Amino acid sequence: MREPILKAVAMPPRVFWAPMYPAVVNFSIQMGIMCVCTATFNMNPIYFIGTIAVSHAIIAAYSVREPHLSKMMLTFGPMATPSKNVYKDKGNKLAP
Repeated sequence: MREPILKAVAMPPRVFWAPMYPAVVNFSIQMGIMCVCTATFNMNPIYFIGTIAVSHAIIAAYSVREPHLSKMMLTFGPMATPSKNVYKDKGNKLAP
């Protein structure tokens, strides 16, 4: 019996061909750097359009291989802490 695949699961949200959360994080970091450089060094903000475009293209190219990059970023936070070993042994093991 064939069941339909939900579009939200099959294709996560995208912004200009890049996954939503990495694109938002990239844009936020780039805008912060741009504001600091503009205020500190009196740089022209036009120079940062190229860096934003290049980094966004890199994220979009990587997302072709891994389309669920947003979910990987969201789950990395809670799972980044090492697990507690059940038994004393080298490495992280949850069970023997």
